[in-house]
Parts: sequence; C-alpha cells; structure tokens
Amino acid sequence: MEVAVVVVAVLVLAAATVWHVAEEYRGKRIAVRRRVVVQLTDDRAMTGILWRRTRGLVVVRGAELVEPGRDPVPMDGEIVLERERIAWVQIVTEH
Repeated sequence: MEVAVVVVAVLVLAAATVWHVAEEYRGKRIAVRRRVVVQLTDDRAMTGILWRRTRGLVVVRGAELVEPGRDPVPMDGEIVLERERIAWVQIVTEH
C-alpha cells in the first residue's frame, strides 16, 4: 500500500513538472518575432520586433521610442527591458 502511494506521488510530481515546462516554453513563444507595441509604466511606449523573452527581460529590435506629443525616435541596437517596467504588450497586425 505504501509503495502504491509513493508511486502515485512520483507520477503526479512528474506530470506537474512536464506541465510546467510545456507552459513555460509555450509562453515564451507567444508574440516572438512579431511587431509589437510595448507600453511602459512611465507613459512611454516602444514599437519594434519582440525578439526574445526571458523570465525577467524582454528584448526588442528595430525599436522606436514613442512619447505623448512627440515624434517617434528610432533606437539603435537591441533594447532590453525589465518586465517589471512593462505595463502591457500588444501584437500589431501588419497589412
């Protein structure tokens, strides 16, 4: 009886681990390599290609800084943003 309980516990733990890894991978692929608008918590926004996401960072290439009342400013290189500074991200459909 005790062996059966241990086996069930190990199977549940294994299933939970596989579920977590699959969800983590799937979440990282959403919007990657697509044009996005990234709204920052300080009323600024960036547009560009969402290149990479990690647990704490977002990388945007070909970015432009957008501020209220000003023209967009092109930014060189890759822009690395901390996730805690991001209010939301919108995928921009291109026609």
